[in-house]
Amino acid sequence: MRKVLVGLCAALFLISAASAKGGQKGDWEVGAYAGFTWPDDYGLLDPDNAFHYGARAGYFLTELWSLEGSWQRLSSEAAEDLIGGSRDFTVDSLRMNVLYNVRPTMKLRPFVTIGAGWEATDAEDKLDTADLGGNVGGGLRWFVTDSFGMRFDGRWVMTSVDGVLDSRQSNWEAGVGVLWTFGGGPPPDADGDGVPDRKDKCPQTPRGAVVDFQGCPGDSDFDGVFNGLDKCPETPKGWPVDAQGCPKDSDGDGVPDGADSCANTPKGASVDSKGCPIDSDGDGVYDGLDACPNTPRGARVDPRGCPTDGDGDGVYDGLDRCPDTPRGARVDNVGCPIPEPKPIAPAIFKGEKTLVLEGVTFESNSDRLTKESEGILDKVAASLSEFPDLRIEVAGHTDSQGSEAFNMKLSERRAASVKAYLVGKGVRAENLSPKGYGETAPIADNGTKEGRARNRRVALTRMN
Repeated sequence: MRKVLVGLCAALFLISAASAKGGQKGDWEVGAYAGFTWPDDYGLLDPDNAFHYGARAGYFLTELWSLEGSWQRLSSEAAEDLIGGSRDFTVDSLRMNVLYNVRPTMKLRPFVTIGAGWEATDAEDKLDTADLGGNVGGGLRWFVTDSFGMRFDGRWVMTSVDGVLDSRQSNWEAGVGVLWTFGGGPPPDADGDGVPDRKDKCPQTPRGAVVDFQGCPGDSDFDGVFNGLDKCPETPKGWPVDAQGCPKDSDGDGVPDGADSCANTPKGASVDSKGCPIDSDGDGVYDGLDACPNTPRGARVDPRGCPTDGDGDGVYDGLDRCPDTPRGARVDNVGCPIPEPKPIAPAIFKGEKTLVLEGVTFESNSDRLTKESEGILDKVAASLSEFPDLRIEVAGHTDSQGSEAFNMKLSERRAASVKAYLVGKGVRAENLSPKGYGETAPIADNGTKEGRARNRRVALTRMN
């Protein structure tokens, strides 16, 4: 017995938690019922307890309030106290009731009721009257399906009966019946998703979201924004999105955050397909922000990406090997000053690098100049003095007669002798470098008298 009771309680709990459609605003309810009545004494008449039956029809003004009309007949036998015997006893009732129905949409729906109506009582020749009566009670609907169910009622009925009877009669009734509901508006759908509240597993779905048959919204791209509200329904999985379901682009570079490998690109910078800024000229200022996009590699630039030239020589800093060139100085292609042109060689060189001093001779086996040589050297000195920066090598040469050592020493002394004479005539000593070559650099054949004469010479060679 205990297991039966536990099972019954569990079943009632499950039923009470289930949902049903019937009893919504605008629904009609019709039904038939039967029950048992415990009537009060009607004066000298004492009706037996008996069955009653009836039919009813009602309308739900809201989910909680409904109006209901009913017809009911009680058929019994009534004994008369004074003379004994019994006679047929019937009560036909027409009632109008107001019901307050709790637990909308649930399969088990309790209610309370109050109402009034006409109670027509007939006891053959002893009583035939129709009087106003009132009733209060309560009961329970059990929706077996969405629109069909069982109904259990209990109520107390009070009637004012005219004539020889007591002025008030009190009857108790209990009944069970069947009911059908139909019509009315669509079932409640609080979130407007097309799935009635009683079947909606997700009753607070935002308006506009697309839902499944259970009323739950879908999110096909798994971005957290429901289908129907998602303006970008094919966002790749894992990409951050905004409130409308579209990929975010926090740095505004045109590459969504989910695909952006460089998420903090400055506004306005040009980027590649991965969202990373481009710097075509490699100057550290991104394309799109670079006012000088073709800066040579290695040049230093200002914040706008334009190359700087600290010394104003036309060669950009970073490429300038001489960054502190004086203003106005001529520079080469690496920014270094161009040296002033070398002095133009005196006319005595006639465009050649080396000048042999024809006519400059010495006493035999000596470094002493002849008188004829001094006149020639005077002209050379005068010419060289006009070019104070010109450096000259004074070279002495001999023929092959005599030993090599003697000839080398002799050539050195003769070169030194020519330098000393020129210095004495105003040529700067530091510009003259005497050097003896002996017989090592002949310009003619030492086997002839003419050749040996040509080989005994002094030559001036320009060194700059």
